Amino acid sequence: MASDVTAAPQSSGVSEISRDELLRRLHDSSLTIVDVLPQASYLEAHIPRAINIPLEQIQTHAREQLPDFAAEIAVYCGKFT
Repeated sequence: MASDVTAAPQSSGVSEISRDELLRRLHDSSLTIVDVLPQASYLEAHIPRAINIPLEQIQTHAREQLPDFAAEIAVYCGKFT
């Protein structure tokens, strides 16, 4: 997540969130943060409040862990440095 990226709609209707915006919203309960890295990486380090749904499990586990698809969801797949 580059800190100079701003929230901008993509052609798919998905927006990007900047690192700074994510930092500001870490305690915002309306934002769900999803770490899609393998579980071992998640256990090693992850963003506070993030839930882990490894990328290869998104199709099988997203509905049970993210029941409200209308909610704001930030997904990341890199170290938060």
